[in-house]
Amino acid sequence: MSKRILACLAMATAMVASAAADDELAFGVEGVRVFSGFIPSGGDVSLTYTGFQLYEPGVTKLYLEAGGGYEDRSIVRDLMTGDPYVADASGYEYRSPNFQWELAFIQGLARRDDGKNLVEAFAYYRGRYDDYLTEADGLSDAVFADIGGLFGTSVMGGLSYDSGSTSGHKQKTGLYAEATAEWGPGFLNPLTDFWRVSAQARYFVPLYDMESDGGNLLNLYAGFFAGVDYSDGESVPIYVNQSFGGRNLRGSVGDCVRGYGWNKFDSSLKAASSAELRLVGPAIVIADIVPVLFGFVDAGYYRGYSESTTRFDVNGLLASAGGGLAIDVFGFAQLSFIAGARLVDDELGYQYSGFLGAADAFYGIKFFLHF
Repeated sequence: MSKRILACLAMATAMVASAAADDELAFGVEGVRVFSGFIPSGGDVSLTYTGFQLYEPGVTKLYLEAGGGYEDRSIVRDLMTGDPYVADASGYEYRSPNFQWELAFIQGLARRDDGKNLVEAFAYYRGRYDDYLTEADGLSDAVFADIGGLFGTSVMGGLSYDSGSTSGHKQKTGLYAEATAEWGPGFLNPLTDFWRVSAQARYFVPLYDMESDGGNLLNLYAGFFAGVDYSDGESVPIYVNQSFGGRNLRGSVGDCVRGYGWNKFDSSLKAASSAELRLVGPAIVIADIVPVLFGFVDAGYYRGYSESTTRFDVNGLLASAGGGLAIDVFGFAQLSFIAGARLVDDELGYQYSGFLGAADAFYGIKFFLHF
């Protein structure tokens, strides 16, 4: 099965690459992989082909994305019971060479004034390979069948709406929203069998833009994010428990609510929301490198720990507030320092680390803005 999948991937890559000299083929850099939270260790690139149209009001796209990296990860579950680790246990930490790929058919259903798709329907085939490196031997796969690594595939479909844009002054405006359903059936995956449904929205509101003859001097805008995800199945893989689904995976509730830990609260039902106020300053050296000062409030909800023997229905609320300073580089990567306080005394959070309580302060470095 894996050989046939890789053969199809190679064929699709060759077909798209054959049009490389055509203006209808676009190359993109989709993301940077990081090690230890902020050290670049890999990346993802894409090819988008728009050489034919099936439905004239919108743009038809064939999309290919591939990428890989060397990342550090961990799981905060007991591998025999599936229960969250207590405070005096560090969890299972490992290094993971990872490779992912996806093929997609995307059909625009309506266009914006600038010619881009306003509404899209899409269907994705996805694959990933994870090799979990650890010095520990004999780890139990009683809870997670993929504890030693994973070769997995899935299919996903959904709808999206995108009115968003970024001005020449790096000020964002508009709405992006999507709803998706993903299925990774057992007959395609030797170790896992799952499904999930997800929805998310990002909305940006311009508040102030100082007039200038050239580049940005000062502008202010507000940003809002909300997302929800539910997963289930016979054997839900670790990365699904620890992420929100959709066209781009997003970290767990603990990652979405800053200050609680990216891999924690790896629940079946996840919901998160954020509000930010962003002040964008004048360019540093060149126009595409700008400082961003921001304040934030995050909130999240989790419920249901799959495969747990005693806490399978555990649930809770999280919240934090704070601020940070980021350097935005070409609108692609933003190295930022953040600091804030946890606003909720969460029972499970305390069990994880022994110090998560109301008004506990935190700080850290992030490689990207939150949304």
